[in-house]
Amino acid sequence: MSKSPKKHSNQPRPLRKHSQVRRAANPDNRRQAERWPSDARVEILTPIQREAVALDVSATGVQLSLEGWLSTGTFCDLRITTHTGREIYKRARVIWARRVGDECVAGLHVVGSITPPRPKEP
Repeated sequence: MSKSPKKHSNQPRPLRKHSQVRRAANPDNRRQAERWPSDARVEILTPIQREAVALDVSATGVQLSLEGWLSTGTFCDLRITTHTGREIYKRARVIWARRVGDECVAGLHVVGSITPPRPKEP
């Protein structure tokens, strides 16, 4: 079946927000939880310090886009800032990673919460 617009339709196909990244997968046996699109800001605290963007989230994981690279199996401590400004601290393991253009897109499985790091003293 073609994915082109229907005949007599002048409507262009909608562009995805993250055009190079696959959309959240359709429900199948691999998924334990439904995924939702997200634009939450994520700071990777360890093992590297990087800013990232959450492309989609679920109750058990997050898909990130970042400059740099995260290797499969790596544990990361994350500070996630939601659209409301709420900060959430989580530990997650990199399940998969791939290069998309100049960025790394990675799927992380959340394994638990962490204590927020203490502010550095002057």
